[in-house]
Amino acid sequence: MSAPFLTIASLLMGSLWGLWFLFIAHLLLLLCTLVPSMQQFGPVITKYSSDARTVWLTIDDGPDPETTPAVLALLDKYDARATFFLIGTQAAKYPDLIQMILKAGHSIGNHTQTHPKFSFWRLGPEALAREVDGFESTLFSLGLPAPIWMRAPAGMKNPFLHPLLAARGLRLVGWSARAFDTRVDDTAKIVNRIKRSVRPGAIILFHETQRPEVCLGALEKLLQELTAEHFKLIIPRLAEPADRRHPNPPEVLEGVGG
Repeated sequence: MSAPFLTIASLLMGSLWGLWFLFIAHLLLLLCTLVPSMQQFGPVITKYSSDARTVWLTIDDGPDPETTPAVLALLDKYDARATFFLIGTQAAKYPDLIQMILKAGHSIGNHTQTHPKFSFWRLGPEALAREVDGFESTLFSLGLPAPIWMRAPAGMKNPFLHPLLAARGLRLVGWSARAFDTRVDDTAKIVNRIKRSVRPGAIILFHETQRPEVCLGALEKLLQELTAEHFKLIIPRLAEPADRRHPNPPEVLEGVGG
């Protein structure tokens, strides 16, 4: 916040160092926005405390009829639990899949209403609220409770996001192990990249819906290898926000459209 004052003061004194202050401040702001694990705007959960060999598998971008049932079958086969970070527009199309997820003992998280992955980082407060509250409205319309977890598209954030989440009692979840599985076709490479960062308390980022054969092949191999190494995939019992607040259903639901 002091960068503009330092810049002006330096320029008034005839020094160009103030321009460097401004450049570095903007660079830091950009890094905080684009690097998912950076905490300068507010807390991001990237791991949890565990003395046992447990990890938290999180699966983004569903639900989808091509992948979700098969993912659930694999999780059941290996006695694994996961949190599905869902997109609101997808949830509205396939409510039965959400019921399948919950009945199988998994949990769900808010991954925004429309998943604007290329623009979420630059949205203002009103647009961010539409994305976050729109997802919750969709769940209300389906008779489902809103989750306490939220994940930003591509993990990107800006200074407006954390105050909005805090006002709603939502917690932002990141990750500590990922493989860019939406970009890599080699299942072995995907699994190896994830496993390099796996340790007790790790949060694994995985995706469904894109290239189902790659997604399902990589997930089965990952579950096989983690099980062989005596890792248990669980949903950790993290402290829930005491002031969890939902948007007013009658008002918000007007714009959901079924």
